[in-house]
Amino acid sequence: MTEVFDSEPSEPTNNIVDFKPRNQLAAEAQLVAFIEWAKQTLPKGIPNRVHASIRWEDDSWHPHGFKGCSFTALGSTKVAPKAMQAPFTEFAKALVVYRRVYLQKKSVDEWLFALRELEAVLFELTGTRDVTRVSAAVCSTACEHMNRQWTKGNTAYGISKALEAIITLMRDKKLLKSDFRWTSPLKLKPTGTLKQQRADREQKLPNPEAIKALGEVFNNELTRPLDIVVTSACALLLSAPSRVGELADVELDCLVFKEDTQGNPRMFLRWYAEKKNQVMLKPVITPEMEPVVERAITLLKPITDEARAYAAWLEDHPDEFPPHEGLPSKGPDEPLTYTEVCAALKLSAGNGPRRRFNAKFLKGMEKQKALSPVARALLAEIRDGWDSSAGRRIFVKGRIESYEFDDRCVITLRKLNVLLREKYLPKDFPYTTPYTEGKARVKYRDALFTVRTGAMAEDSAFVVTHGFGVEIAANTKRMNTQLGGTNDPTKKSLFERYGYPGVKVNTHAFRHELNTQMHRAGLSQLLIDAFSGRTTLGSVYNHETVEERTQRVADYHPQTKHSTAAQRLEKVKTNQPLNLIEVRELREGEQDRIIHLTPYGVCVHNFASEPCPKMGACLDCGRLGCVKGDDVKLSNLKEERDDLKRRLDKALDAQSRGLFGASESAKKLGEKLFKCEALIHTLENPELENGAIVWNADNGWTLTKNAAAMSGLIEVKLIEESQAQEALPSLNDVLALLDEIEG
Repeated sequence: MTEVFDSEPSEPTNNIVDFKPRNQLAAEAQLVAFIEWAKQTLPKGIPNRVHASIRWEDDSWHPHGFKGCSFTALGSTKVAPKAMQAPFTEFAKALVVYRRVYLQKKSVDEWLFALRELEAVLFELTGTRDVTRVSAAVCSTACEHMNRQWTKGNTAYGISKALEAIITLMRDKKLLKSDFRWTSPLKLKPTGTLKQQRADREQKLPNPEAIKALGEVFNNELTRPLDIVVTSACALLLSAPSRVGELADVELDCLVFKEDTQGNPRMFLRWYAEKKNQVMLKPVITPEMEPVVERAITLLKPITDEARAYAAWLEDHPDEFPPHEGLPSKGPDEPLTYTEVCAALKLSAGNGPRRRFNAKFLKGMEKQKALSPVARALLAEIRDGWDSSAGRRIFVKGRIESYEFDDRCVITLRKLNVLLREKYLPKDFPYTTPYTEGKARVKYRDALFTVRTGAMAEDSAFVVTHGFGVEIAANTKRMNTQLGGTNDPTKKSLFERYGYPGVKVNTHAFRHELNTQMHRAGLSQLLIDAFSGRTTLGSVYNHETVEERTQRVADYHPQTKHSTAAQRLEKVKTNQPLNLIEVRELREGEQDRIIHLTPYGVCVHNFASEPCPKMGACLDCGRLGCVKGDDVKLSNLKEERDDLKRRLDKALDAQSRGLFGASESAKKLGEKLFKCEALIHTLENPELENGAIVWNADNGWTLTKNAAAMSGLIEVKLIEESQAQEALPSLNDVLALLDEIEG
């Protein structure tokens, strides 16, 4: 789950002012003002956040730049759709505007899931859909519903945290009749068990037979454009760990060569990394894959060159009708006859009454929800002035010679050009993907996978003859259909067409496969994340088996089972006395004595010489050692992390309200949370040997120094950096960590 917990934008849109509640207004009036603010703010997101076609009253904003945004009620399906009910719908739309347009967050789906649950439970408990009456009881009941609905994984937890963020926003904007603080009662489910690892491996890694089959098909004499696109896209995804959606931003000129340490040229791909939101150079995973990449580009270029040139013409001539062989020789503003209109649109005029233009073009446009105001006005002009009757028959010598119509509008190539581009071109044209803050975007004229609309038709019966549009050939839907098949027996997957029945593969499985192979090759997680274009730890992509990891450790240390670390872990788990000499290999110079056990690990402080100088603040102390494999103390650390998170949330809330001392409290709690999370990440690293000791970093604070500073005797710098200790995080680091923990 992602982007649930962030509540403030890094850089809000310049021309949008945040909604400021008025203290003297009641909650109902605040809600009315908030909704009105959202209605005024929505158009300000054009064109960067939303499309110009958007209208407040639409039931779905998905076609207008809000991905996955449909205002449906809980339990709604495609077969039996159910809409949110007023007045809750207005509130839901206002929240979506706040998140997408003002906060500039891409994802709104988790907020919508939370809102659907909230609407259902609010009506169940109060009999109304008045959101100002939301209470802690309503929120907790909604969480119970979530837990029953989403039993697998941490989906319910993520949506409950989205609800928590919504309640926080409602409190800040004074939209609640009764102010209350609420925290989700749902907890993250434990992950990483052997059973889950095996299930993940089976589910997420590709079938070896599928990769073998793709290689065999790829090396055939391919002539069908669809087969070339699918196999070439798979070749690129198997050359560098990437996502299928990133193929839209791969340019034709994507190859870069650099010399390695031995002076040999190595191939890199210029690739847009979705998670990093930037272009990077990805090295092709092995030299053996470099000819595969070159072959893929060689195969793709001839079938995409014409579409790229066409996309360039469309971009360079926005006011001209696209040229083609049957286009009438008329000026852009000269009136067109019905026959000329059909010729321009590549429609058959027919011999009878002029119905083709109406049936094949106008009606199709009327069904489109995402029409710009200009296109909507032109369509209304034609509809109002177009004689849609069968016409008055003109007879010559007793036979129908022609039809006469009473038209009050003039159709020209300029008007048709506006409608044609609206109907057939992608909403983000000339760019291949929607706008994202700071993203270097790729145009269709430069994209490797640009094709004409309909060029990839799977069946000749469905070939699009007009071809006025452009699209990305290797899109997610087409790739999933070609590699995974459909329930339609008339449509065969790539594997079925080439004689591999039953073989399927998911495109994201290639990314998991390459990440796992890099782990097997001994690359560090940091390098693998950089190689894969990730900003966070991607250990979930590592599907090495326990046996493989065990064997690797055994190869390095054949006596693993009888190692000091294993004996030390056994003593810690059974609460046997542990001598300091048993950790001496990591703490030279200490004496042989019984050491102290803490809730988080072991403590090497000598209590015989002085009491604890930190008064039990273990997470601030460099004498705390955490033992890998001690599940009880790892669980204690996680409980401490959750408690620190709750306390930090309260401190940040107090800081936002300007309370005295809140900033210092938030700073200290953030440092502790950062430390705690770092220890947990390290102790959960499968590469670390069980029984190994992870030493905490000391922040330099003691009771003595604190007392001296308060007495004014000495000036104390509480947080010190040394060569042996890492620098403590900034508040920005801590906030970023919170997003990662909760996300």
